[in-house]
Amino acid sequence: MKVEWFRPGLKDSLVHLYNDHEDRNTDQIQSYRGRTELIHQELQRGNASLKLSSVQASDEGYYKCFIQSKSWYDDATVDVRVE
Repeated sequence: MKVEWFRPGLKDSLVHLYNDHEDRNTDQIQSYRGRTELIHQELQRGNASLKLSSVQASDEGYYKCFIQSKSWYDDATVDVRVE
């Protein structure tokens, strides 16, 4: 299973990547390093929510999640507001 969270419209857009049972964030946007997490146990239940810590004003905007398995794929867009 592959779960990719990214910021559409940004040149280097990767926020978090989970692939082949591991987080693979070597190409992650620098400002997100150490601040993102997927709860792996929740993936088994169909929950691919991204947990973002130490939220900053610059985190506001659209995020897209792309999920792919061997037999299907789906995507969703979320508009995050920081107050």
